[in-house]
Amino acid sequence: APLENSQPIEKDTKSSSANKKKGLSVKERKLIRKYGSLEAARAAEEERLREEEARKREAAASPTPQITSEAQPTARKRGKKAKMKRMAKKYADQDEEERELAMLALHASEKTKTKGQKKSPEINEIEKEAAAQTVAILKKDASVVAERFPEEIRDVLAKCVTVVNDEGTIVRWDKFDADVLEQLESFELDEEKSAAANRLLALKESTRIDNFSASLAGIIRTIKKYGHQGLVKDDIATDNDGKRKTKAEKEAEEKNWKQTMAEEGIVEDDSEIDAVDDTVELSKLTGKPMIEDLILFAVPVCAPYQTLSKYAYRVKLTPGNMKRGKASKQCITMFLKDGQKSVLADRNKELIRKVADNEWVSAMCADVKISAAGASKAIKNQKSKSKARKKK
Repeated sequence: APLENSQPIEKDTKSSSANKKKGLSVKERKLIRKYGSLEAARAAEEERLREEEARKREAAASPTPQITSEAQPTARKRGKKAKMKRMAKKYADQDEEERELAMLALHASEKTKTKGQKKSPEINEIEKEAAAQTVAILKKDASVVAERFPEEIRDVLAKCVTVVNDEGTIVRWDKFDADVLEQLESFELDEEKSAAANRLLALKESTRIDNFSASLAGIIRTIKKYGHQGLVKDDIATDNDGKRKTKAEKEAEEKNWKQTMAEEGIVEDDSEIDAVDDTVELSKLTGKPMIEDLILFAVPVCAPYQTLSKYAYRVKLTPGNMKRGKASKQCITMFLKDGQKSVLADRNKELIRKVADNEWVSAMCADVKISAAGASKAIKNQKSKSKARKKK
C-alpha cells in the first residue's frame, strides 16, 4: 500500500516544478509593469468589463436620437490646423476694423459673386474713404515722392520720363517705382542724388531704356558700392558724340563690313550663316608635289581610287577585317619604304612622318584590307617585327 501511494505524489511534485520553470509570458510582464502585480491587473480588467456592460445597458435603455446630415460634424481638412495657427500668429495685432479695411482693399475690384452667396452689405461713404486711404498707403505714388527732391534733381528725373505726343509733353512719373525713388532719397549728399539722376539721363539719351526703375536701381547700387565720383556722363562710349546712328549710316557700315569679309573669303547670305569660300584653299592642295613647290604639311585623304590615280603616295583599301589603327601603320610603312631616293622624296617622307596618328585613323574607313604593290611584304615585315618584340 505505501508503494502504491508514492507514485502519484512524485507526479504532482514534477508538474509543480514544471509550472515554476515555465516563467511569465510577455503579456504578463507588461501587466506587472503597468499595474504592479498580476492580481491588480486582473482586478482592473474586471472593473473595465463591468463598466463596459453598464454603458451597454444604459445605451439600450435610452432612446437613440436621429442625427441629421446638417448636425453631423464635418471632418477637418489635413493641414487646416497648422494654417490657422500661422494666420493667428501673423494677424495677432490686427483688430476687426483693420481686417475689414484690408479685405475691402483686397476685393475692391471684384464684381463677380458665386451662386448662392449672400449679398454683401452696402458700403457707406466713410468705409469707401477708409478703403481709398488704405489703397493709397499700400500703393505709393511716385510723383509724390519726386516732389520731395530738390528742384534741380527733380527736373533731371522729369527729363528722363518726359514723353512727347499729340497733346504735348507729358511727364510719366508712373515709369518710376516709388520704392526706388525712396532709395534715391535716402542718400545723404545731394551730389550722389544728382550724379544718379544725370547718369540715368545720359543713358536715356545714348541708348534705349525699357525699365527706368531697374536702371535707376542699378545706378543706386553702383553708387553705394563704388561711390559717385567716377559716375560722369562722358563715361558712356558712343559714336558721333552721343548721337544715335541713322538708318543710312547703319546700312553703310554693314555694307563695308560685308565687303571686308568677302575679301577675306567669308561669304554671308540671307540666313546669317557664315560660309567660308573653300575654293582658294582647295587650289593649294596637290597630290603630286614638284621640286619647286613649297610644301607646308601633308594631309591624309580617303577618296575613290580613280580620283587618286595621279597621287604619288596612294594605296587601295578594300573591305576586310583589319582595324583602322593597324591599317594606317601599314600604309605609313609602305609610303616610307617606296625605294625612291631623292631630295623631294626625303622631304615628302619627313612630312608623312609628322602626320599625327589620329589624322590617319579619322581619314580611313573601318574594317579594310590594303591592296597595293608591296603590301604583302609590308604585312610580313610587320608580323616578323611583332614576333621579335614578343621573344625579347
